[in-house]
Amino acid sequence: MAKNKSEKLTQAGELAAFLRTRREVLLNKWRERCDADPMLSSKSSFSREEFNDQVPVLLDILDHRLKLTKPSNDPVEVSSQHGLHRWQSGYALQELMIELEHLFAVLIHEVALYDPGYTKLNTENASHVYRELNRLYSDANRGSILYYNELRQTAAAEQAANLQTALDQLHQVSKERNEHLRHSSHDLRSSFSVMLMASQLSQTPSTEEERSELMTIINRNLTSVRDMLLQLSDYARIEAGQETLNIKRFNVGALIKEMVENVRPAAELRKLTLDAEGPEKLEVTSDKVQIQRILQNLLYNALKYTEKGGINVSWANENDSRWVLSIQDTGPGFEENTPAALFVGQLKPASHTTAIHKQLPIEKPAPTFADKNEHVKESEGLGLFIVKKICELMKANMDIESRPETGTLVRIRFQSKQEPNA
Repeated sequence: MAKNKSEKLTQAGELAAFLRTRREVLLNKWRERCDADPMLSSKSSFSREEFNDQVPVLLDILDHRLKLTKPSNDPVEVSSQHGLHRWQSGYALQELMIELEHLFAVLIHEVALYDPGYTKLNTENASHVYRELNRLYSDANRGSILYYNELRQTAAAEQAANLQTALDQLHQVSKERNEHLRHSSHDLRSSFSVMLMASQLSQTPSTEEERSELMTIINRNLTSVRDMLLQLSDYARIEAGQETLNIKRFNVGALIKEMVENVRPAAELRKLTLDAEGPEKLEVTSDKVQIQRILQNLLYNALKYTEKGGINVSWANENDSRWVLSIQDTGPGFEENTPAALFVGQLKPASHTTAIHKQLPIEKPAPTFADKNEHVKESEGLGLFIVKKICELMKANMDIESRPETGTLVRIRFQSKQEPNA
């Protein structure tokens, strides 16, 4: 029965042979029609192979079907691969549909060219040919267009998920900001309370040693209050959007060495080592004042919390567009579940740590008069938060490596040629 049907459709097989010989011409005509269509704008950069993509395989399937032989490929699967290619190339769904319409318009024109006088194809063969053309067109639509639409829905779902993630991160940043401010206000109240108590005690009769110790407490808390007020004023200015960049060319290596030398007496007073290593001359185009503020905040944090060991400041030219500043200390790191630790968690580097933190023995100091009368938990993280905000302003990348009781490394990658604020 199949043999008889095959014999009846020999004319369709001859048409298939004709279309094979016309394959290159057919593909060229398809490309020409698409190039001439003003609705299509995504194909101009394609090579011939890229433009044809899976269409030659679809034409092979049509060839098999016209000859009543089984194709070796599934047309729906082949068409889905074609839709994926067009999706990855930035096609709109409308452009994919128009391309397929042009392809089958060219095929119908080739059939008409083969039999212009309606003498080579009888009714049964002509019906078979057009039925297979329509069938392949349906398969191509089902495969490429429906799969393309699935890809678009997946992309939309991913975009919604990304927006939700960004919203969650925004809420987290807002929460951390409130935590920083809450801890800062608490620390200010604590410092003022300690100073008030010490001031009142200093008025009562006491030994000269106790009076000296009370003055030490007052001075230490005055310094703490001053530093916190400066940080809060910096924070307020940044949050108000009042910070702008003043771009100039300067030697950042000389600036860093000068700032390190300025704080060296404070490090020596605390019996800490302070090393600075980097090129003597590193010319950059950036905001000198903002870099000073970043380094001041980081050095202040390192000096304030490091009790043994030391601090290492290093800088280097990373490539033509970036230079790196690193501040590493042997301090206690950040305790878990504190605002600072949560903040640091967001700035962990993508790669494995490169820091070599020196493990130091932890010794609990003997209680003193100050310990009995003063329990001041100074604000954690606000200085780092200010540094992060300045880095965002300067489009610099900041990451932190920190482990409790081991140490902290802050690494910042700045632009060598800073762009002004938009």
